[in-house]
Amino acid sequence: MATANTDNDFKKTYFMGYSTPNGFVTHLRDDIESGKFTTYIIKGGPGTGKSSMMKKIASQVSDLDEPEIYYCSSDPNSLDAVLFDKLKVIIADGTAPHVIEPTYPGAREVLVDLGECWNLESLTANKLNIIDATNRNQKYHALAKKYLSAIISVNEDIMSIGDSALDSSKTDAYIERLSSRLFMKKKECDDESGKAKFRQITSFTPEGVLTFSELFEGLNVYRIEDDCFAVTDRFLKKLAQCACDNGYDVLISNNVFLSGSTYQHMIIPEIKTAFVSGTFGELIGSTKINSMRFYDKDVLRDKHKRLMFDQEIVKELTNEMITALKTAKEIHDELESYYIKTMDFDKVNAICEKLISRVRNR
Repeated sequence: MATANTDNDFKKTYFMGYSTPNGFVTHLRDDIESGKFTTYIIKGGPGTGKSSMMKKIASQVSDLDEPEIYYCSSDPNSLDAVLFDKLKVIIADGTAPHVIEPTYPGAREVLVDLGECWNLESLTANKLNIIDATNRNQKYHALAKKYLSAIISVNEDIMSIGDSALDSSKTDAYIERLSSRLFMKKKECDDESGKAKFRQITSFTPEGVLTFSELFEGLNVYRIEDDCFAVTDRFLKKLAQCACDNGYDVLISNNVFLSGSTYQHMIIPEIKTAFVSGTFGELIGSTKINSMRFYDKDVLRDKHKRLMFDQEIVKELTNEMITALKTAKEIHDELESYYIKTMDFDKVNAICEKLISRVRNR
């Protein structure tokens, strides 16, 4: 699992979301639909300046409010959204695959149309090329989705083996002991539970499976080594509940290798502690939690060949999926070339400056 690189100093960096066999999932919608934010939804084709606009806004407003930065899993160098929690402003790319439409236009969501900045005649002249490239791009994204469906299916078989071997009592006893060491009940929060917030830290990308591991820097990190998923999921869910019960907020990242709400990482900011799973090696300098102590080794031994077979298939499918995403990204770059040369970026900059003024004046 590689580490995602960003071209700025922002600490709160996440992926906008992740792909599933049933479509794109983003928990940013929870914030948009909460009614607490004014959301500026940017519309426009590839290469029209959406990402550059959000980077500029993030940079020029960061003195007022440290932003949360959301990158695109289809292009880890491109921004998909910026969230200012104190200012209660979200700026988001509203185009596919994370299509966002206003529910309360003008009142709660504001459309920002970069389409008014392009030369329509020039785009029309490249109509056939744009249609062809768009169709090819969608074809490879559809192929990647098929590989992902297969990856999840095989991993669910692996997790079912893990579930059958899981020693729940031993796992829960360890969680209880660890919780008693980590969490002290807050007197001022006796009647108030902590909140669980979802942010995507790991995702499939054209560059591989990337993780924003800089989020773990400066934290006390526990790394769970678990090839069967079952211990990690039970461990993180129960520990998250314990943290919330004691008044601590938690940040959770779902596992992109599995369907549903399987947990992969968790951060408890107030006590500067993180629990992560995955092949980070020495990158983090973490405390290792060996999941094998919570499994019945005899059960796993009986299923060893099946596990090895499944895990090898997942590796191959993951490689093929990443190749499909890489090809889709190359085609997307081709699409961008058609739009970039038609854009009046002076107009784009004027829209950006107006938006910066609106955000700062809040």
